[in-house]
Amino acid sequence: MGLLQLPGEVLDEIIDFAVPDGLENFALSCKLIYARASSQIFHHNRRTRIGRYAAQPSNDRGKPLLLLFEISRDPSVADYIDVLNLRNPNPDDNASGSTQLTDEFRMEEEAMDGIKNMVTQSAWLESAGVNVEDWWDAMMDEDETVDDEDDFEGVPCTVVSLLSQLPNLRSLQLPETWVQFRPESALTDRERQLLYVLDALVAYSNAGAKGVGRPLQHLETLLPFSPSGYEARAALQSVEPFLALKGLRELFGVALIAVDDSYTGIPFRWRSDHAISSLRRIELAHCCIDADGISEFLSRTPQLEIFRYSHETKWHGCEHDWNAGAFIGAIARHCGATITEMAITIDEMYGDIINGASSFLAFNNLRTLEVDVQIFCGPPLESGQRRGLAAMVPDGETPWTEHDIPCIASMLPPSIEHMVINTDFPQSEAQALRSLLKNIPQQQAERLPQLQTVIIRQFNDTSGEEVFGIPGHVHVVDGNAELKLQRSMLPLWKRNFSTRVGGIAYT
Repeated sequence: MGLLQLPGEVLDEIIDFAVPDGLENFALSCKLIYARASSQIFHHNRRTRIGRYAAQPSNDRGKPLLLLFEISRDPSVADYIDVLNLRNPNPDDNASGSTQLTDEFRMEEEAMDGIKNMVTQSAWLESAGVNVEDWWDAMMDEDETVDDEDDFEGVPCTVVSLLSQLPNLRSLQLPETWVQFRPESALTDRERQLLYVLDALVAYSNAGAKGVGRPLQHLETLLPFSPSGYEARAALQSVEPFLALKGLRELFGVALIAVDDSYTGIPFRWRSDHAISSLRRIELAHCCIDADGISEFLSRTPQLEIFRYSHETKWHGCEHDWNAGAFIGAIARHCGATITEMAITIDEMYGDIINGASSFLAFNNLRTLEVDVQIFCGPPLESGQRRGLAAMVPDGETPWTEHDIPCIASMLPPSIEHMVINTDFPQSEAQALRSLLKNIPQQQAERLPQLQTVIIRQFNDTSGEEVFGIPGHVHVVDGNAELKLQRSMLPLWKRNFSTRVGGIAYT
């Protein structure tokens, strides 16, 4: 029997089954199916518009509650939201315009009752052991401040309630106000309640069989929610509850801190002894993390393949001096066998490199590496020497200098294929570059059979080509040709990062 010979009620079942991803193609397959699906097409188009609104940055602070309202009156809307963007737009963003959605529902008792019933009857809320009326009151307290510039502190309870309704969500960008959520600190009763509920939601998602359609079950990517800058800082701990999601594969962060100095830093720790993350990619820009912080974080990421990090000194001189050598050593201890792509660069650092990078040999599957010259500008850990505010040279030893930096090729594993070095030459770093590039042809021939390219990315110039260029081995390019970028965007990975996350906001 052909498709068109099927009974009408069977065709209707097939059409319903095609929603949302396959409806358009199926409806366009023939006139009969299109006519039969006219009602579903109308609803499909409206749900699609709402899904697009959810995916775009917006100045509407009430967006989470508005989306909850749309889901409460049409539960199928939730199936159309696979990208949720709750950040404010950057100046160059194409922020969402007219959506044909309205916030007048806030004045309608029936509409608000519909949202309340949907939220308070969720299984995950009960399992968290919180009072559902208190939870709803918290959401309403948040909503009362969305139009108040002075009192607005975010809508975290409303955001988590929205997340609990989204079974197909794959990409999440939390609102900027999420920076205020710091689970490592002394929590208020409401913040503790929020953490319990979020933990319950993650546990509920992880407990479901594959394909069941539980909330957050398909979440793969977390995008940045904080701007960058000296004053901008968010706890890496603030995303820790999400890291236990079985499906999470990518973390992109800006201005995250993981430093336990009992003053300017914000520590990171795994709250469960059994937590294991499925992350494959971690990219952290304008962040401030020390060796202990990154060690704790990566101790539970056994499948990590891509790691990229740029360092920035934060508020009150947090990590004024930074130990790049210890930082890289911590990465190697936990993920040296799995990482294939890595970048370590510096956005802004007011102090010194305490100990510099001296070896990447522990990354025995590393294929691509991008670094700033500056990360090598400190004595190796094994020397016992230190630079910075707590500088030290053991008695009787000669102070380390940039002349002592070994050839970069001697630091790399045989698996390496592509190497990029970013530099401020000729303003600085001349001697460090000379040391890094000495004996490149010989080292490459003897040790690096897979190495294809060594690129020097120079900021606003190519004068280094005459000094450091080696035909067939080292090529110098202008990393800022005609782009007029600030120095922190010289690394190629940072540009790709900015494109991927929808731009980096600066404070």
